[in-house]
Amino acid sequence: MNRIKKDQLQHQELINLYKTISLLNIDEISKVLVSRLPSLLGIKYFTLFLYDKDKSKLNLLCHNHLNIKNSLSISLSSSMVMQDAVKSGSYILEENFYKSKYYKGTNNLIFKKKSFLTIPLIVGNESMGVLNLNEIEDGSFIENNLNNILNMIDFISLSINNAVLYEQAKKVAVTDALTGIANRSNMEMALTNEFERSKRYNAPLSVIFLDIDNFKGVNDTYGHQKGDEVLVAVASLLQKFCRTNDVAARYGGEEFLMLLPHSNAQGAFKIAERVREEVMKITFFWNELPFSVTVSCGVTELNKDFMKNTEQLVAAGDQALYEAKNGGRNKTVIGPPVGEKK
Repeated sequence: MNRIKKDQLQHQELINLYKTISLLNIDEISKVLVSRLPSLLGIKYFTLFLYDKDKSKLNLLCHNHLNIKNSLSISLSSSMVMQDAVKSGSYILEENFYKSKYYKGTNNLIFKKKSFLTIPLIVGNESMGVLNLNEIEDGSFIENNLNNILNMIDFISLSINNAVLYEQAKKVAVTDALTGIANRSNMEMALTNEFERSKRYNAPLSVIFLDIDNFKGVNDTYGHQKGDEVLVAVASLLQKFCRTNDVAARYGGEEFLMLLPHSNAQGAFKIAERVREEVMKITFFWNELPFSVTVSCGVTELNKDFMKNTEQLVAAGDQALYEAKNGGRNKTVIGPPVGEKK
């Protein structure tokens, strides 16, 4: 195959790659890169890390190594070559890793014996990741096509950045900014879905309304920053008690809601009580002085004979919570279905 024909094929492959990674799904982009990059660039191995600047961490996004875990996460300082690339914003090309200044006398899962090229993924003026190309089959290929490779990496960087921003935007739309758990709009969607599913399959469905007792007093006494700390701690505890299909959300202010598919009222009551007891065990500190908080819980179960929509289910849970608060706080009350009396 002559040089012109080879360049034409390579150009077409690059165009095809551009088309296939113009996606807003980070997992799909990763799959494309794993299947296409090695043959396109004439390399044996590659790793692509995303850089978490806040935590100074490199988190593995995709790779084609045999002995590297997909969940690999390392500190930036633990890899000199990637740290240099990220900090300088410039690529690093070496003929032999073992003869480079980056070799420390031990085996390296990411860098092999042959040539390697480490390229920071730059968007704007920020490094958002790093790509490592290893065991290049023909070193001259990289030398002769470095500009084309760097241009392609720019496009890959932009595609990944767009996908990451899209995922972040989706997460913001459905999660509470302070606590990181579901927000009210997300919970309302989950309520609708589980309500219909429960009615369709005649499966139990319960909710727990939970409110932090005297939360205004916490803010007034210890400050809003400490109040936020309390909210985050309670939210984290709710997540801990969530099973696979359960959903915990910050429903408003200091009020939380747990949605428990396949749970009857008695099962939900037990979970609520465990949450209530665990909240009392959490110790917070203000000016080195300890304090704790309590919560009140209202539990209700979907009754298909009386409840025709999610609003009625929510109203029953809210009423049970009101009774818990009005009855002295720091307790759990199971409310009757709409249409029934105690």
